[in-house]
Amino acid sequence: MIKFRISIIGSYPRSPSLGKVFSRFRAGKVSKDILEKEVMRRESTFLSLVKDIGAHYSTDGLLRWDDLLDVTFSYLSGQEKGELMRFFDNNFYYRKPVIKDRLRARLEEYLSYLQGDIELAKQVGYTGTLKAVIVGPLTYSLLSDNQYYETVEELIMSYSAEVNSVLKNLPRGINAVEIHEPSIFAKGVKTSLLDRLKDAYQTLLSGVQVEKHLITYFYINSSRIDLLLSLPVDVYGFDIIENMNILGVLYRKVKERRVFLGVLDTRNTKIERVSTIRRVVEKAREKGASEVLIGNAAPMDFIPEAVVIKKLKLLKKIGGA
Repeated sequence: MIKFRISIIGSYPRSPSLGKVFSRFRAGKVSKDILEKEVMRRESTFLSLVKDIGAHYSTDGLLRWDDLLDVTFSYLSGQEKGELMRFFDNNFYYRKPVIKDRLRARLEEYLSYLQGDIELAKQVGYTGTLKAVIVGPLTYSLLSDNQYYETVEELIMSYSAEVNSVLKNLPRGINAVEIHEPSIFAKGVKTSLLDRLKDAYQTLLSGVQVEKHLITYFYINSSRIDLLLSLPVDVYGFDIIENMNILGVLYRKVKERRVFLGVLDTRNTKIERVSTIRRVVEKAREKGASEVLIGNAAPMDFIPEAVVIKKLKLLKKIGGA
């Protein structure tokens, strides 16, 4: 039986108990040290689960951040937190970054968190590859409120340049970066923005030595797959569980490429069939993909933790490098 490497992407559900600690911290009732200890305790549980299922790649679960865009505040200055906005077509919300000044890289806070992840992984015995997580330049620009740059194109390039300096300073022990770019397939994106993506990614990833995993999720616009595959990354990620109707098109594009296939639906509590997952991913290998990684199709904030655990354990039956 063909084996596939497991890659856990994005965020893990924040438990109600951890959510209460965050609320108490924001109300000034507990210290930052107490909050940090609770975050690390929950992250330890997550990494132990990742270890148990044999994941070759994983994030830290993003438990210290409220949402994906919140991560950017740890590695960029020049922005403020704005109003709550719906995160694509989900019953989940994020704080819109409001860009008030020129974006500038912040190294100390973000890199400190990553160093903590490295030490915690050692403590729990997780020997897989830890991934840093960033938001892609297009998605960041489209989900932000730009009050500083004259054009969105200028914002995209500025973001890419500043984040590049962050990625070139990742601590030893972080051997991959996971770039979230779901907006590349979003409806209504201007052609002028899509035309700048190659330049943006060249700027973003120039001189970056770790593996680059480009992650998309939810809708796949088949007319933009070639654009995605032209970007200078190592692994191309697709949410296939919600796009079964275009798998034939996708299979024809992945020959001789490393791909990540999101096979676990993180917007639905229904448990997938192992036989269905295996059939889908084996077909990608048969069509010539040089390597197939499998995992959750999107961030896991949308369903309860108990369901997420059941879903992730399914991967152990299919994966195992």
